[in-house]
Amino acid sequence: MTDNDSILIEQFESKIRKLIELYENIKCRNSQLQEELEAKDEEIKHLTAQMSSLQESYLNLKQSKVLAVSGHDIDATKRRISGLMREIDHCIELLNN
Repeated sequence: MTDNDSILIEQFESKIRKLIELYENIKCRNSQLQEELEAKDEEIKHLTAQMSSLQESYLNLKQSKVLAVSGHDIDATKRRISGLMREIDHCIELLNN
């Protein structure tokens, strides 16, 4: 083997070591990215569940507000009917006199 062959073999070995090192770095980075992706997927699931819960709470609150308004309307309607009945009674009393 000549010196030139030895130099070529050393250069080749050096390049292979660099490729192996790059491969290991990329493999490590890929593993980190996979972990981040799994964490983000888990966060998305959690936030989706939270959003669904909040939407349900919002709908319940919205429905309770409708009922509360209806309850207020019922009281106002009762007062209005009572007032009309008093007015009718007063008119009947005036007619009887």
